[in-house]
Amino acid sequence: MSQHQLLDRIAELHRAIEALPIPEGRTEKEFESLEEMKHGLDNARLALWARLQGVDSDDAPACVRSFRVKRAVELCSRLTTDLRLGLLDPRHGEYTALLTAVLDLASAIHTGRVRPAESAD
Repeated sequence: MSQHQLLDRIAELHRAIEALPIPEGRTEKEFESLEEMKHGLDNARLALWARLQGVDSDDAPACVRSFRVKRAVELCSRLTTDLRLGLLDPRHGEYTALLTAVLDLASAIHTGRVRPAESAD
């Protein structure tokens, strides 16, 4: 696929996203489907990023994993800086969920590092 064709497809995707209706009120079920859609879009974005980097399809899963970790580090670093500069209020309600997620992530990373690697047998 040429650069021009790729840009055309990205523009087409952008138009499709812009055409999506913005719901005024959501039920819990609609929120779950929205989460599924966001997950699907995130996966598509990661796959697109891998393709743009010219990653071989056999290497794509490793590339996507690496990208996800790098993106998480970037987001955490930016939030940390903004919090330390006083640009964000750590008392905001969403930070409770973020704190829980970060502590769970730290625990999972720690557990994975100290647990012996499982054999491939």
